[in-house]
Order: sequence, then C-alpha cells, then structure tokens
Amino acid sequence: MTRKMLTTAAATGALALALAGATPAVAAGTAAATTAETATEVCDAAGLQSGLWTKLCYTVTEDGVQFTGRIGLAGPPSPGSPPLRTKLVDAALTTDIQGGESLGTVQQSLLFRATTLEIAGYGGTVPCGATVTATFSVSADGWYTHPISTSVVVPC
Repeated sequence: MTRKMLTTAAATGALALALAGATPAVAAGTAAATTAETATEVCDAAGLQSGLWTKLCYTVTEDGVQFTGRIGLAGPPSPGSPPLRTKLVDAALTTDIQGGESLGTVQQSLLFRATTLEIAGYGGTVPCGATVTATFSVSADGWYTHPISTSVVVPC
C-alpha cells in the first residue's frame, strides 16, 4: 500500500470508531438509572453543531425511557493541521412527554478536549403508550445551535 492509502485507511477507521462511540466517554449529568439489563440503546438523531458531531440516543426500559446526548469530533484531524484546542461547550438536553409535561432539562458548560463527552438527561417512569421527545443542543465559539431531536413511544 502507498503511504496515502495507509493514511486514508487509518483516518477512515478512526472516524468509524469515533462515530460508533468507541472513544472514552466522560459522564457529565444527572440521570435516572436504567433498570432493564436487556435494554438496547438506539441513536437515531445526529448532526453537526458548532463544528462538532452530536448524537442523541435513548434506551427504553420496562416502564420508561432514558436519553443521552454525545458530543465528539466531526472527523479525524487532517495531516499537518494544528493540534486540537480545548473549547468551552454549552450543552442542553430537554425531555418532554407529549401533552406538555416536562421530565426536565440538563444544561451544562463543559470543556471539550477531543474526546467524546456524554450528557445524561432526565428520564424515568413514563406512562405506557406515552410519546417522549428529547432535544439536544450544543453551542461553542459563538456558533448558533442546530438542535437535534427524537421522539420515542414507551411500549405497553
């Protein structure tokens, strides 16, 4: 393989690992504990916010739902680019039950140091059949936010 092909393969692999959430996470939030061992996390909302890759994930338990927001690099640094700098990131994760009841909002200012940050939102027991919507927004360096959101129906 040529050097260029090796570099491209390494960068592609690093991006795949970052997007899959394989980088270390820093717990940063208050959350209800997941009670079901068989619950599976689903990440169906993602997007760029303030030059960072963000994901909104959820885990449905026997009687509720738990949301988690993740902030990571948008991709691997280009060869020869300056070192990544630490930046102050303001994050907000809001969860609401359809019909107006709020499960709560987590707002935090965090230092992003090129490793994935995880923000656990409020969750908990939700009535069977209820739709819960979460919205995750991130701002840094004066950029406008482009919130991502997802909705989940709690099964009966």
